[in-house]
Amino acid sequence: MPVQLQGKMEKLRTALSGLGWPRLSRRESGYLIFYTLAVLGALVILHESAHIFTAMALGVPFHELKIGFFGINPFVRLPAWFTGSRQIIVHLAGGTVSGAVFLLLYLLLWMPRYRRRPSLFTWLLGAVSFMFSAMQFATGFLEGCYHAAYVLGSRILLSPTDILTLGWAVAAVFFHSSLCPLKRMKDYRAT
Repeated sequence: MPVQLQGKMEKLRTALSGLGWPRLSRRESGYLIFYTLAVLGALVILHESAHIFTAMALGVPFHELKIGFFGINPFVRLPAWFTGSRQIIVHLAGGTVSGAVFLLLYLLLWMPRYRRRPSLFTWLLGAVSFMFSAMQFATGFLEGCYHAAYVLGSRILLSPTDILTLGWAVAAVFFHSSLCPLKRMKDYRAT
């Protein structure tokens, strides 16, 4: 990094630390990255498993399901004879189930933990959980109600379906900020 840029970065770092905002340690940063990657992996498995178990509960034999990847996106293809409202239920199940599981994780683990002992680390872990929960609910809605648009959108980066999903994620961060205000962290550190 050039010396001039290093100096500017140091001035910015000093200014931010003067505001009293906490910083993550290297260990916490590593845990946050690991948690985010683990949540992503768990979401994919949970999302696709919800499709599979819902289809089987609605009468599709497992051997008739086709599981694979469309680019980097995993999918479960239903047999041609499986149509109508039962098909919509299977499409809705993936995002709805995984969104509900991570919403419960947020409500039962991260929100109470932050309220008991506020820290930037728990705030960020809660934000990641709530954000992915909202994204899964958006994905479930799009996948169930607008399946053709959802499938077409999976081929294009920043498609309208991606933008809607990201909008839900941003809204989730704002909602998380109202449930777990950052000011509480500063007040807790002052006591």
